[in-house]
Amino acid sequence: MKLRTRIHVFTTLLMFLILAGLSIGIYFLFEKMTYERQADQLMARGEELTAALQETAAEDKNMVIRAYMPPDGSLLIVGSNGQVIDEVESDRRLRGFPAEPDGSGPYTITNVKGVPAVTVAMPFISTGGEVAELRITQLADDIANELSTLRLILIGLTAAAMIPVIASSVALGRIVTRPINVLTGTMRENREKGAYEKIDEGRGRDELHEMTLAYNDMMDQLGRNYEKQERFVSDASHELKTPITVIESYARLLKRRGFDDRNVADEAVGAILSQAVRMKDLTAQLLDLARSDRAAAYSFKQADIRKIAEETVQPMRQAYGREFSIEGPEELLAVTDPDKLRQLLFILLDNARKYSDGAVRLILEESGGRVELAVADHGPGIPETDLPHLFDRFYRVNSDRNRKTGGTGLGLALGKEISDGLGADISVESVVGIGTVFRVGLPKERQE
Repeated sequence: MKLRTRIHVFTTLLMFLILAGLSIGIYFLFEKMTYERQADQLMARGEELTAALQETAAEDKNMVIRAYMPPDGSLLIVGSNGQVIDEVESDRRLRGFPAEPDGSGPYTITNVKGVPAVTVAMPFISTGGEVAELRITQLADDIANELSTLRLILIGLTAAAMIPVIASSVALGRIVTRPINVLTGTMRENREKGAYEKIDEGRGRDELHEMTLAYNDMMDQLGRNYEKQERFVSDASHELKTPITVIESYARLLKRRGFDDRNVADEAVGAILSQAVRMKDLTAQLLDLARSDRAAAYSFKQADIRKIAEETVQPMRQAYGREFSIEGPEELLAVTDPDKLRQLLFILLDNARKYSDGAVRLILEESGGRVELAVADHGPGIPETDLPHLFDRFYRVNSDRNRKTGGTGLGLALGKEISDGLGADISVESVVGIGTVFRVGLPKERQE
């Protein structure tokens, strides 16, 4: 059964049960109140009659009884021994009717030839001083007719009320299932076309709107992942082509000339080794780029930025014998991913080391709700025309210089990806002949 059908059936059945229960309640309440009202009237008539009988002579008793006779009713006086003392009826249908109360309540309802009859009983003391019981019965034709009319009215009202209920349940089913149908149709189209189309979010703020937002977010993520996969394959095939060609050329040279010429062999082995190392580094950086935008790859917590900077700089001082200085406060706290920030600082510091010969400065500052990090070197600088492309993949300012330093053109691109993942801003300033400064603006608190 489809969701729309289930919604339609459930809401219609629920409203029918509510309306039916309400109608049944009204019917029985009206029935009870009507019979109680008639019983009260009979009790009042009986009290007046018993009072009159006590003051009436025996020869006038029948006249008084007939005076208090209810229309379509009967009066029955029963002695203490259970024998009928007097019986009078105004309707032939009640002739011979026993009029015995069942004792379950102040009045008894019985059926007399298909017509309900209300009977009440009360004790009294007759003129002779004997205890007797007065039983008054009245046919309830009017009540039966009123109840029959009420049944028809309630059935009609329930049926009439079900018309808008059915219409509204159908409309509700369409409203609920329309976004689901749109989502299903879009998913089928995306599967057939290999696309990542999104759904119009609309202006609602309900669960269906949340579902649409979640689907669109998923499509964005899948689209980015697909683009990264395509870029990864394209970049890998493009960048690995050169070292593989070099390795193949030197391998053919070794195969053709063997190891007879020691100089050629050493050159070939060295070239193959260097290209293999280059391929290893290139592959590692490509994989880092492919994984860099995964939310699960980031683990945010409060950390001391100064401590992270010290942990990053110290190994580089020992490894390269260069001067790496840190300037700024001794403690600087921010919510970040320490490992990713350490990787970003290493990329920027290593880039400054490769393309400069002097000291490299790491400057830490606090500005409002942000932590500013700057990596400055006194290298040859970067031409202004190259600055907009500096964070593009495989972009090289100077191919010869990158070949000498072993650069792949992926380091700064990876740094940009990490910076975006940390919610930071990264920029570069450079003057040819003076040096370059990379700046990172890191928020102190996690921004969702």
